[in-house]
Amino acid sequence: MQIGFRYLSVVEDFFTSFMLQCKGWTSVYINPPKPSFLGSATTNLSDYLVQHTRWYTGLVDIVLSKYSPLIYGAPRMSSILQCMYISHIAYYFLNFFPLWCLAIIPQLCLLQGIPLYPEISNPFFLVFVFVFLSSNLKDIQEVLADGFSIRPWIYDQRMWMIRHI
Repeated sequence: MQIGFRYLSVVEDFFTSFMLQCKGWTSVYINPPKPSFLGSATTNLSDYLVQHTRWYTGLVDIVLSKYSPLIYGAPRMSSILQCMYISHIAYYFLNFFPLWCLAIIPQLCLLQGIPLYPEISNPFFLVFVFVFLSSNLKDIQEVLADGFSIRPWIYDQRMWMIRHI
């Protein structure tokens, strides 16, 4: 029996759980009403950005190594959903791309005189509003279901933007 973490990367907790799942381990999500333990988190923006940069660098190391979840993990995991979940975590650093597009494309469209969003009189404007509102309302519903108020959701939205820029 082997005990301990696998230290191939700075994200040894992710790498250890990934390797265990490749060997047939089945994970279970447990969400008790009372937290089992309380962790510590960064208390300022500088430390937060340093910590997340460290994590994303570690995930990039794993993705570019021979242990890439899509190449190494897919044939070894017991279910495709398990592989998709691990890949979602490992490739999370790619979330910066849509946000950069969202930051750059509107300015380019404005400079070129190209309308980016549908006009209010256009019937497709309702589709745009529906997608925007339903996405945000679902996110708010998840925050409220966990027992939090709207304020943590606002802070989370800010940190999501900062983290991906």
